[in-house]
Amino acid sequence: MTPLPLEPSWERKALNRTTFGCREVDEQYVQQVGWRTWVEDQLTPPEGDDPELAAFLEQQVLHIEYDSSEEEETNQDIEGWEAVDEWRPLNYLRMPEQELYEVLINAGNTHPFHEVWRVRTETMNSVFIRATHSKYQLREVMTDFWLNHFSVWCDSDDIMRVSTLIYDRDVIRPRVFGNFRNILGATATSTAMMCYLDNAASPASLPNENYARELMELHTLGGDAYLGNTDPITVIKDRNGVAIGFTDEDVIQVSRALSGWTVERSQWGGDSVGQLPNTWLFTYNPFQHNTNAKYFMGKDLSSLKGEMEQGERVLDILANHPATADFVVTKMVRRFFGDKPPQDVIDRAVETWMNNLDADDQILRVVASILLDGTEIGDEAPDRIRRPFEKMVAAWRAMGATVGASWAWSSIATETKDTSFTWPGPDGRPTENNYWLAGTQVMEAWNSMILTSTWWGVINDNLMDELPVKAKDSAMLMTDFWIGRMLGHQLRSSESYEALIDYQFTWGGPFTHWTWALESQDQEEQEQHLQNGQIATRGFAAVIATSDEFAWV
Repeated sequence: MTPLPLEPSWERKALNRTTFGCREVDEQYVQQVGWRTWVEDQLTPPEGDDPELAAFLEQQVLHIEYDSSEEEETNQDIEGWEAVDEWRPLNYLRMPEQELYEVLINAGNTHPFHEVWRVRTETMNSVFIRATHSKYQLREVMTDFWLNHFSVWCDSDDIMRVSTLIYDRDVIRPRVFGNFRNILGATATSTAMMCYLDNAASPASLPNENYARELMELHTLGGDAYLGNTDPITVIKDRNGVAIGFTDEDVIQVSRALSGWTVERSQWGGDSVGQLPNTWLFTYNPFQHNTNAKYFMGKDLSSLKGEMEQGERVLDILANHPATADFVVTKMVRRFFGDKPPQDVIDRAVETWMNNLDADDQILRVVASILLDGTEIGDEAPDRIRRPFEKMVAAWRAMGATVGASWAWSSIATETKDTSFTWPGPDGRPTENNYWLAGTQVMEAWNSMILTSTWWGVINDNLMDELPVKAKDSAMLMTDFWIGRMLGHQLRSSESYEALIDYQFTWGGPFTHWTWALESQDQEEQEQHLQNGQIATRGFAAVIATSDEFAWV
């Protein structure tokens, strides 16, 4: 076996920053075709999943079971349902938006609320499976980025458990490399965001300010642009008459401008409209619109009388603002580089953002400038710690595991609060290293890594068979093989290396089980040792994934 290098290759460092985990095959491929070719291919993914991933998702099944309506304590006026006990494909992932909302609308009538939870579970399964198996890893990374930037919480109520599937599939995922103003508008009119931040229920008499504030502080301008209760008249304006930051008064004006942006929930639409239907789909309801919006960040909204015109103008101002470019782009660069991103990368990415405000592929150009207009992506020393979700997925990818459908993905996601849709607040999960280095988070990551790698949902029965022949005869060579597979370079700590060698000889060590299998004369006993060796090998690979070298990218 070839000795392991002392440090990761340039390609491995770059891939670990732009994917959910570099595999040996990825590193070799990029070394063959070149970094630019790989990035350009990643930036032009198909509209949906790549064919291999799509086929894999269609093959997945999950068990679902519940009693009939006659066996459950239900209102006798309901239509009722039959008992269910079946292994079912992930059908909700492909169900049209209207039909998905009917799952919630009819829950308790034609089916129980189990089906609402099933929608949530399929959503979480798709997150784990796509992150692990998608060919277009950069799209998955950017989808994760935008879902955290425009964060919503799947468990705030039942509508969120349904609407987050649509939010991921129809709102965010198709726009990750598009135009920021477009993705901003799509989130603003999504049922998930409308309901999560209460704009859907905003009345004309006293518009709700939740979404208005988060729109500016979290989605666009950033907290540094907040000027508190400063008199808006005194705020400095740019040459176009737009204020450099936002005040409490601006929050009020935005809440008025966006009032009437809602979802159809059988509410009153005024004498000319009557009662709206019950669909949970986005609509503009003039009866809920407050007509008193005036100046927002220096621009007069009062003359705009068309449906949604005031709200659209607000989104235009925010999307084009330099503070938005600084805030969003810096956050994006931090996603690749960590707490101390290279200033040169930020500067050129901000410039690209501002030069392409109207481009359909604005975000694509910004990502390309980050990854291709300099060599920092593979030059910089590791400075970002992998979050629990990232660490789990990176471990599975490195070891070559197959992640199938499992109810475990919902529970694991909830425990770590790290997967998309599981962070309770609109601010999204933290990005700072210190948060994920806290004791509780480290323990959650460790438990999730070991448990999932050795048992839940991870299916790979040939890890022992992948070992080179020589590695099967030596605990040291077996250890070197898996360090190479997981890290691509040597461990820097000799003590850690020696500990891994010692672990090989313990009862739970892979080399022990492999040796027992070779020495056994009984076929059934031998097969049992080999099976235990597969589990032990996954666990051994997971232990390597808890090293500092694996944690930092």
